[in-house]
Amino acid sequence: MEQHATGRLSLIENVVPPPPPPLADLQRSATLRIHNGAGLRPLPELTETVLRDCWQSRRQRSFWLDLSAPSQAMVQSIANLFGFHPLTVEDALSPEHRPKIDEHEDYLFMVFQSVAGISDETVLPTLGVGHCTTNRLAVYLGVGFLVTIHDRGFAPAEEVAEIVDARDTTMDQHLDLVLHAIVDRMIDQVFPVLADVEDQIQEVEARIFTESDQDVLPTVLKTKRELMTLRRLMGLQREMLLRLSRREDLPFIEPKTAIYFRDVYDHAIRLEENCAILIELATNVAEAHLAVASRRINEVMKFLTIFSTIWMPLTFIVGIYGMNFDYMPELKVWWFYPFVWVVMIGIVVGMLLFFRRKKWL
Repeated sequence: MEQHATGRLSLIENVVPPPPPPLADLQRSATLRIHNGAGLRPLPELTETVLRDCWQSRRQRSFWLDLSAPSQAMVQSIANLFGFHPLTVEDALSPEHRPKIDEHEDYLFMVFQSVAGISDETVLPTLGVGHCTTNRLAVYLGVGFLVTIHDRGFAPAEEVAEIVDARDTTMDQHLDLVLHAIVDRMIDQVFPVLADVEDQIQEVEARIFTESDQDVLPTVLKTKRELMTLRRLMGLQREMLLRLSRREDLPFIEPKTAIYFRDVYDHAIRLEENCAILIELATNVAEAHLAVASRRINEVMKFLTIFSTIWMPLTFIVGIYGMNFDYMPELKVWWFYPFVWVVMIGIVVGMLLFFRRKKWL
């Protein structure tokens, strides 16, 4: 009996509890805002039932579901609940997916990327796409709904959420305006980053002419590579914003909102041009560093060459009189030793004067 009881206890202890459902952490990772036509509706606890009700009544009251660093299972469950294509889930969670816009029957799927900030290790951050730390924003936009997916601490979404909470009429069937506000802040936050990059490149340029810094060239080349990555990112995003600003048969974007996207498109063009200017500046700094390094090497080689040239005749003279011959009559003359010294000193002085006259010194 005791063995049977022990066996039952061990079986109970070895039972692994079932994993929590994918949507169990909605309250922690998601924020839901519902507009009922007169203002934001107060929300109960965020559950799967609430999301299903929002989806079914989205044409009567619009909603914005903001997901911050969700798990793949959670995004997949929401995609199944809302009828999103499974491939969009993979694109939404991929940290290195290029900016894109896909048109589906009932919604638009978009991926935006932007530089998150600047690190102290290098001129630009060193993680994420290429060598830049980026903010990734995946968007589902349709009639009456907006779903945004991003990493934790995404400032543009937090700022727009505060505006929506203060002026809730923004969501009254105008979710494309909410999307514009997020993307606008996402693009604009790159400008101060590039300004810091320019300042640091100029500091590196000043160090080139004031000190011998062996780490300058790797830093500049890494910065140039990161700027090229950022320029490529902005180029892809510029094409997306051009489509949104022209609408080009894209549904769910109102004509009056397209004008606002045109302004963001202009900002993207400016960023791309600024990246091109900074790339050229970094190239000039790298070339200046190579020129300064080459000049320093030439100075060292000139000194060593002059030193070797001066020592060649002295070595020749010393080598002759250092030979062990029995018959060298000049060695018997008492004044020959100081005479050799005078000759060697004269050679050194004469060669230095000659080099100085030729402006080699």
